[in-house]
Amino acid sequence: MKPHRIHVWPWLRLPGSLVLRDWLAITIGSRIFAWRDMDDSELAHELEHVRQWARHGWAFPVAYLVAAQTARRAGKSWYRDNRFEVEARGAAKRLTRNPRKDPPQPGR
Repeated sequence: MKPHRIHVWPWLRLPGSLVLRDWLAITIGSRIFAWRDMDDSELAHELEHVRQWARHGWAFPVAYLVAAQTARRAGKSWYRDNRFEVEARGAAKRLTRNPRKDPPQPGR
């Protein structure tokens, strides 16, 4: 798996908030774009998205949108109930239950 890169650009906060009010970061391939530094739990969430991109390749955005639409059609939240977001929150929860000194790495 390609190593991830984190880009922190504060100016991203406003344009991102037009799509998702409480957003922090977006992952595209192995790159994580955030408007502020992330804590270990937030990083674990985004690293799960890095793994999802690695699994699905460039089909991931389509798979993500299909999962969002599936959740919405079931009367649920397109974001909170999206299976990819559920997996990413699970990765963050696992980290809080099993804290480590080193930040999480993709593939571990």
